[in-house]
Amino acid sequence: MTVFWRNCLLALFVLISVPLFGTVAILIALFERRKLLSHKIAWLWCRIILFLSGVRLEVEGLERLTPGQRYVFFANHQSQMDIPVLEEVLRDFEIRFLAKKSLFRIPFFGWGLTALGYIPVERDDPREGLKSLIACAERVREGYSVVVFPEGTRSPDGRLLPFKTAGFLIPIRAGVPAVPVAILGTRKVLPKGRLSVRPGKVRVVIGDPIPTQGLTNRDKEKLAREVRAFLERFIPQGP
Repeated sequence: MTVFWRNCLLALFVLISVPLFGTVAILIALFERRKLLSHKIAWLWCRIILFLSGVRLEVEGLERLTPGQRYVFFANHQSQMDIPVLEEVLRDFEIRFLAKKSLFRIPFFGWGLTALGYIPVERDDPREGLKSLIACAERVREGYSVVVFPEGTRSPDGRLLPFKTAGFLIPIRAGVPAVPVAILGTRKVLPKGRLSVRPGKVRVVIGDPIPTQGLTNRDKEKLAREVRAFLERFIPQGP
């Protein structure tokens, strides 16, 4: 399949599937307390996106994770394709993402995010941002794992941006391990600022879980440095 037709098929799928999958997820979530089945809808949607985009995954380090354990994953962020990649790689860990609060107001798409149990974050209001972090920790205690992009936005050139350290409070407050995750190759598939995809290989490397027992809020900077040290082994730093 040529890149042109691949992108046409992908665009058609997104236009049709977003309202359809969003509505199905909402209907299922209305009758399901933990939203496990509705989240499988999200996973299926992401798997189809990866297939249509021509993404080939190479995963290292899954054996470091314990099935059934809750984690807070910290990943670098280079592309919108990072989300379907992580949904597929971490499908056994019931992950939930933080998402900009404005996305939850988009018809069908935003409603689907709410139904799936994703967590809205208000970036411009520190007080509301803290409430989001507390909600994240509570979501982890309920039995979910959470994914955080500590750079806060997608890197335009692939280099590792400075970290926003507030998110490192989540594993400390929830009392679960923090796990660094390096994603390499998604920027080539779908760079920031572009809508067309290019098929390619994406490599995901999962680091050792970092225990948080005994840590306090003051240790968030130390935890951030440990995560960043792992990511810097694979990803160059920004200016």
